[in-house]
Amino acid sequence: MVCGYFVSIKDGEHGDTEGFIRSALEHPMILDWAYILHDKEYYTAFDMRSRPNGLRYNWANGFEGMEKYSSCEEYVEEMMKAPPYAGDKMDSYWRIVCFVDKKCYDKDIEDIFDIHHAPYPDFLDRRYRISERLKYLTREDRSSVSEGRHRYSDEEVKSSFDFRKYISNTGEYTRWERFKDMIHPAPLKPRRRSW
Repeated sequence: MVCGYFVSIKDGEHGDTEGFIRSALEHPMILDWAYILHDKEYYTAFDMRSRPNGLRYNWANGFEGMEKYSSCEEYVEEMMKAPPYAGDKMDSYWRIVCFVDKKCYDKDIEDIFDIHHAPYPDFLDRRYRISERLKYLTREDRSSVSEGRHRYSDEEVKSSFDFRKYISNTGEYTRWERFKDMIHPAPLKPRRRSW
């Protein structure tokens, strides 16, 4: 079965971030990869509508200085007056989808990309989730389209395989045998079911 990881790294976090990513992708556990810089993003009306939920989440987790607010509603009301606002430019992030060796775990990915903090790497254990994350690179996935995000061109995506072919040939529940030679021609052993 295909498995992979989705990783986000803030631009400038490691100096020459693209150089850092390229060297990380040379790790022997990473078989194939695709990445892009999302640097043309702006806060939308959707972000402004969903922001109070994020603020309530912060309140539930607790934070230093929350004692100056008498209630969650007071905190949300005050924070909604502060930036960012709709139309403000978002921070630039590198988005990476990588296919990995079957011996690779979350901890290994955290070490390879030096991300020992949120956002944690997202394990992609099904083909349709990988396909959706590859679509997310160009912002053509369902949620990005509905949120009105900037659409990136295929030329902006740097990859070690034909990611467009993978997206177009991968259905949500298609069998892996159709695609085993598309990414890596490694032989797969069939699983035996134990009833």
